[in-house]
Amino acid sequence: MPVDPARDTALAVLFRVSTRGAFASAALRAELTARKVTDPRDRALATELAYGALRRRVQLDKALSREGKRLKDLDPKIHDPLRLATYQLLFLDRVPDHAAVNAAVDQARARGGERAASSVNAILRKIATRPRSERLPEPPPASDPISRLSFVTSLPRPLAELLADRLGVDRATTYGVACLERPSLVLRANLLRTSRDDLVAEVDGRPGLHSRAVVLPDRLGLLPQDLAAVAEGRATVEDEGSMAVVDLLDPKPDEQILDLCASPGGKATMIAEVMGDRGRVVASDRNAEKIRRVGESAVRLGLRSIELSDPPPAAEPIFDRVLVDAPCSGLGTLRRHPEIRERFHPDDLPRLVATQRSLLERGASRVRPGGVLVYAVCSVLPDEGERLADQPPAGFVLERTLELSPLDPGEPDGFFAARWKKLG
Repeated sequence: MPVDPARDTALAVLFRVSTRGAFASAALRAELTARKVTDPRDRALATELAYGALRRRVQLDKALSREGKRLKDLDPKIHDPLRLATYQLLFLDRVPDHAAVNAAVDQARARGGERAASSVNAILRKIATRPRSERLPEPPPASDPISRLSFVTSLPRPLAELLADRLGVDRATTYGVACLERPSLVLRANLLRTSRDDLVAEVDGRPGLHSRAVVLPDRLGLLPQDLAAVAEGRATVEDEGSMAVVDLLDPKPDEQILDLCASPGGKATMIAEVMGDRGRVVASDRNAEKIRRVGESAVRLGLRSIELSDPPPAAEPIFDRVLVDAPCSGLGTLRRHPEIRERFHPDDLPRLVATQRSLLERGASRVRPGGVLVYAVCSVLPDEGERLADQPPAGFVLERTLELSPLDPGEPDGFFAARWKKLG
């Protein structure tokens, strides 16, 4: 089998995502490193293929099913080679058809032998014989709004039904289509070590909407974790929505602050930076490995005010401010984490909401009288957002809320956050 660094890397990423439950970003980083893929063109193509196949899976499967058997009736070993090639045939004008088809045939042969290779070749050549404008099937009619929503947004039907019910079909469609686009890569400037202007110049970026945000140039295959500014602690990879949540918390120097669900550490480290590294930031998480990563981030950024806590500290109302960045569906981050499309199911929602309510009450018990409690989720579902905010913990009064929904590639991820003040 000829070596094709980009396509083989993309295939390995899909394998990690589907069989090991990996995040696409972590899988891509691991495979590019393990395979020593250094050519920027190969890195860019691998990134585009892996993320594209995950984002457009519903549409790709429809296009494949039109050419013969449904995908579920084919050997599972050839599903991902077919999807990667079909993504190229439908959405990448600059990739020659023969290159996409031949690579998929080679991958199928390596996975399933000549019979698998023959099946892949036959299906893909049927697609390739169609005019490019006709390779993607027509969407279902408007008279079937859920099927149409599922197709045009490439969301699995159960997820399309959920979003249509909670957001309405029109808003769900607008949101879902926006989530098919690549998000901007954003750095948060560590103002204790650099200025935003200096960081903009260093990474050839541009200022973001947030005062600490620097938007990286749109270069596929760029792994921001490899940038010197990140490795040397002048910057952190963080979406502007996360930065807005810390703004809502509004930490002050010399305060005691608890980040109850601190992993992976973006908000905890920003809190410490905003405080000028003066005060006490307790970063807590029940997973010891996750909390270790928060500590590594603090060391990289040169922050001394962060104290790691595993498990959470005792339930004493001593903190000036408490942040509960609760585990959630993650549906506000579909652009960045396309694997959530297949991984999240509406049946998971009641369990998540119960966990969120429990964590909110736990966080509330740590706030001193007159202190501040902030709850945040990277979700666009009202179940995880405003419906919880409508039932505040006892003794707290709602001050304001924050709601973000990406309707444009340059906008932040979807977030909901609420801020309460404790009476007394």
